Amino acid sequence: MEPDIKKPKKLWRVWKAADELEERQKEFYPSVTPKIVSILRQWGTKWEGKDGWKSLLDKHSLVHEAEESIVAIYHLMKGVSSRTNPYIAADVCGGKGLLSFLLSYYEAPNLHSIILLDKADIDWNHIHEANSTAGQEKRPPIHIWSETNLHDYDSILDRFQELPYPLAMTGIHLCKQLSPSFCGLVNGLGRDRCIYACLSPCCMPRAITAQKKNPNTSYSVPIQQLENTVDRNARRDYMERRERLKRKPKTGPCFHCKAPDHNLIDCQLLPTLPKEEQTQIRQAWHVATIPCWNCLELGHYKSECPRNNDSSIRNSKQPPMVDVDVTNVLKGPKPYETYCNLLTNGLPSWQCQVIETELENQEKHQEGNWNSGRKSIYIVMK
Repeated sequence: MEPDIKKPKKLWRVWKAADELEERQKEFYPSVTPKIVSILRQWGTKWEGKDGWKSLLDKHSLVHEAEESIVAIYHLMKGVSSRTNPYIAADVCGGKGLLSFLLSYYEAPNLHSIILLDKADIDWNHIHEANSTAGQEKRPPIHIWSETNLHDYDSILDRFQELPYPLAMTGIHLCKQLSPSFCGLVNGLGRDRCIYACLSPCCMPRAITAQKKNPNTSYSVPIQQLENTVDRNARRDYMERRERLKRKPKTGPCFHCKAPDHNLIDCQLLPTLPKEEQTQIRQAWHVATIPCWNCLELGHYKSECPRNNDSSIRNSKQPPMVDVDVTNVLKGPKPYETYCNLLTNGLPSWQCQVIETELENQEKHQEGNWNSGRKSIYIVMK
């Protein structure tokens, strides 16, 4: 007797999304959409009705998010089509991870793995469950980088540079300053570590929206540029010393007895010494471990600093920047499109295409409204 196999109920929106996309698959990115339709139906058959899947497979915006992912996957496949070596795809600020999830099932050539990067720490049960069978199904796994802030430039750059393969980065609907930060990371990685990038901004940064109240003021958006290793190490060493002003070392080895398990403050031998010798040791320790409050160099106190009259030397140091002038963005008929084009000025070493898609009906917005065209434009960098 054959086992009783439950047929899917087909109540969740995943089925409606698949049906709607199938109706348009001959016109809407026909090289990608049929495969996405098949993947959605595969998910519906496997997971409809199961705990932990409703928030992904029955969400109201599923068809729209699937459309946006289709556009992103199309340009990704086109951007890496000539590549024969492995690469890692990064889904930046990916939320529930629909793009990551679709890529895992897409069977993209040479795709080693996927990174889902997001500032939140939400329920990614669907990704954990799918990852459990990724090996046997020969799919690229999804690595979740939760609680990761895109504005933490150096820490994210460090993690990206430690990866075994270069990156192909995609950011869909990045809000405000997140889009310039995305561009800065693309620049910071360089062409060797980032082989492709695609960005769809969501809304304008404050430098543009503030112009509604202050129309006669000049505004710019800073975007980090590529920094050589020597300069980056020097800048980060300086910033580390700047942070050290706020704290004394709390870990070993001990400056006095060299024991690795405690700090000078906790040294049992120090109090047994004469007071004058204790003072000398503490002063030597301070000079060796705490930067000068003025110049941030080690080896002397502020009172002895040779640069006591230079107050500018304690300023925060940043990577090299390009300031993109966005002063007149709101004055044109298509502010959002203008902004997207201006962002490419902060990507000098990349070939950029600003691509208008059919995702957003421009007639929904008033002429000149900054929203006009929002969610429809993709910036492709390669």
